[in-house]
Amino acid sequence: MSPEEKVLLIPKIENGFVIDHIPAGAGGRLLHLMQRHREFDNVLITLGQHYSSRRLGRKDLLKIQANELPSRFLQHLALLMPGVTVKRIRDFKVAEKVVMETPDLVHEILRCPNPNCITNHERGMGTTFHLVERETKTFRCNHCERHFTQTALTATLNI
Repeated sequence: MSPEEKVLLIPKIENGFVIDHIPAGAGGRLLHLMQRHREFDNVLITLGQHYSSRRLGRKDLLKIQANELPSRFLQHLALLMPGVTVKRIRDFKVAEKVVMETPDLVHEILRCPNPNCITNHERGMGTTFHLVERETKTFRCNHCERHFTQTALTATLNI
């Protein structure tokens, strides 16, 4: 297909964010995650699914017309989908680009899988997990000091 024949399927945004390189089919899951963050209640969001990608073969993408992305949402995003690209758009151009990585610290967004952990019994006790091994994506609970894989931890999100 020549450049003249390419059609823009999702309109450009003047200011906001594009979350790109989402694994094909996972865009809906990410949209569901965004519904848990009240900051997105009145934000215009466009979801594109199953686009061609040199890197992934197929990908999804989200265009978000917001001034900022909540830090708690970015922590969720980095934990659930490391490798996605977040691009800040200003005046229809990419101003910043960040590839999300597994976070070193996850604070108060997960439940500890250890049923005996104090965070599961004390009201108001928040959780904190520290990344102890990046290669295997192993985290340590700050309270019970048990180690858990990223997969075990994200299962507590119910998304």
